[in-house]
Amino acid sequence: MKQQDCYTAKEAFTFPLFCLACLASFIYWGCTDGWHVGAIVGTLFFGIITLTYIFKYLRFGRDFLRIDADGITYKEWSKTTSLKWYEIAKCAVFYRQSYMGVLFYRVLDIVLSSETKSQKGISVRLSGKYCRNKNVINTIERFGGTGVFDEQSSHSQNKYLIGILLFAVAAILFIVLISCDNRHHITDNYSVFTYGEGLYGESEKDYPIFVSKLGYKDEP
Repeated sequence: MKQQDCYTAKEAFTFPLFCLACLASFIYWGCTDGWHVGAIVGTLFFGIITLTYIFKYLRFGRDFLRIDADGITYKEWSKTTSLKWYEIAKCAVFYRQSYMGVLFYRVLDIVLSSETKSQKGISVRLSGKYCRNKNVINTIERFGGTGVFDEQSSHSQNKYLIGILLFAVAAILFIVLISCDNRHHITDNYSVFTYGEGLYGESEKDYPIFVSKLGYKDEP
C-alpha cells in the first residue's frame, strides 16, 4: 500500500491459496475415487507446502518490502534487513531467470556502496508481493533520488527477457507449423488409400473400381 511517507509491499497469498486449493482437490479425489498413488503423492506434496506456509505466517508473519526516507527495509522469513540510502549505490528492477531456466521472477537488485564491505549486492524478490514495478521505481526515485535508480541496467535486462520470450514463441510456432504440415500429408495419403481419391480420379462410391485397379482379386 502506497502512503505519503513510505511505500510498503506485503507478501501476497496467491501461491499459498493455490496450494491449498490443490490440496483440497487431491483430498476430494482420494475420498471419492480411492487413495491411489496420484492422490496420495499430490496430498503429501501440497500438504507439506501448505503446512510450511501456515507455520511461517504463525511464527514469523508475512514478508514485506518498505521504502521510505531512511532507506530500504525488507523481511524474508525471520530475517529483517535495513539499508540506509548512503549504503546503496544503485538500484534496478528487472526480471531474472529462475533456477530451472523456464520461469522468470521480478527482483529489486541493490548494489551496495564501497563503504559496505559485507557484500556487494542484494536481490529482493518482488514476485509474490503486492507491488508494481512502476510504483517501486517511482518511490526509489522519490526518496533516494534519480541517481540511485539504474534505468539503463533495468532496460537491458528487460530487453534480454523479451528476446528470450520472442525466441520461445517463434520456436513454438515453427513446431506447430511443421506438425500441421505433416498432419496434412498424412490426411491426404489416408484419403487416397481409403477412398481412392486423387490417384485415378475415382470418388468414394467408385471404391471397388479403385481396388480392382490396384490388382486385388476380391472386391468389397
